Amino acid sequence: MAYSIVILILTLQCMSAVTGLSLGNMYPYPHDGITGPDDQLMSRTLDGSSPVISFTFPFYDNVYNTIYVNNNGHLSFTGSYSVYIPLEFPISIPLVSLFWMDADTRTTGQVWYKLTNDSALLNRAKTDIVTLYDNQITFQPTKLFTATWLDVPYWQAVGSDATKRNTFQVVLVTDGVISFAMFHYQKIEWAGYADNATKAIVGFNAGDGVNSYTVNSSDYTDVINLEQKSNTGVPGKFIFRVDGYTIQPAGSTGKYTKYTG
Repeated sequence: MAYSIVILILTLQCMSAVTGLSLGNMYPYPHDGITGPDDQLMSRTLDGSSPVISFTFPFYDNVYNTIYVNNNGHLSFTGSYSVYIPLEFPISIPLVSLFWMDADTRTTGQVWYKLTNDSALLNRAKTDIVTLYDNQITFQPTKLFTATWLDVPYWQAVGSDATKRNTFQVVLVTDGVISFAMFHYQKIEWAGYADNATKAIVGFNAGDGVNSYTVNSSDYTDVINLEQKSNTGVPGKFIFRVDGYTIQPAGSTGKYTKYTG
């Protein structure tokens, strides 16, 4: 497998929270407590995971048939993954990490997930993708998976951090051969522990110990501004093609080639 590690550094602009994607720009989730037929709520937990979910998804030149939602801001394929301190990629576990940090939903916050073939959502995903990938005009997704972390705090947050909450979402979409991941950041009020020594990591890990892609810098210092960043032209929204040997961010075919914000 070809060696490929890509790091894009997002410049830290400020440490205050700024609203990212609007509710309307997020894919639907039960923000108001009203659930749809496919919506599933994870049990309250510190480092737990969802039950195994049957979902065929091409990722880093492999095809996985199961997926797990892990409370600490990532998805895994080969089993649940409870590690709460983010590790610098590459590591030995295949992961989709949209905000890997020590989230605690035992008393507040929710994690929702959904596997669907709803035609309206599939068409919406297709539009998102073909708008930014010139070579995907014929892409027709057949399955869509979302996971949304709603107003989640971090473990042992105290003082002014005790009321800080994050809301973020991952959307996986595939036709069984080609696959994409969307990262959505609606609200980011914390980036890691209050001591600023450890902050979330965002990106993809192949699990082979070699190939990975991180969106934020390896010292995790810029994640507080993810809701202001983008590779799509919409602050707080990122899209990546993820089925091949390398991750292809939106813009790799000529549009939005640099992060904005």
